[in-house]
Amino acid sequence: MNTRNWYIGLFIFSLFSCDSFVLKKENKDKIVKEELDKLNRNEVEQPPLFRACRRKQEAELVACFQSTITNHIQNTLAKNTFTLTESIHDTLWIPLRITKEGTIQLEEFELPDIIKTQIPELKNKLEESIQALPKVKPAHTRGTPVTTQYKLPLVIHID
Repeated sequence: MNTRNWYIGLFIFSLFSCDSFVLKKENKDKIVKEELDKLNRNEVEQPPLFRACRRKQEAELVACFQSTITNHIQNTLAKNTFTLTESIHDTLWIPLRITKEGTIQLEEFELPDIIKTQIPELKNKLEESIQALPKVKPAHTRGTPVTTQYKLPLVIHID
């Protein structure tokens, strides 16, 4: 009788616990979707890099990238002569797109009215300056090149 109860108990235990022993196969698409949801699309692991910035410390990479572009734009604009009727003290935020192929593009933006009237060719000069930049190594997230967008300040101080 005791052996019989033990077999019945084992049978009932096996009957109700079968689901615990079966390994569940997770859906590949579900795993990929969960991992993509975890990504912060506003941050990259490695910012875009110019050749001159590759030997910098990780904390200095973004600053090096921004200063390289800013210095290039300032040097290009300094070669031009602008005739003004009144002084300008303003900051422009230049929207840039760095593609995953490593090209830098100037995004569409509006100039303030005073700059439009005083320096109408400024937008074209900025475009020429951006196009003259050397190719850049694109930003990376999880080892994959990604397209990123930046807004760089351009301070205009002309008396």
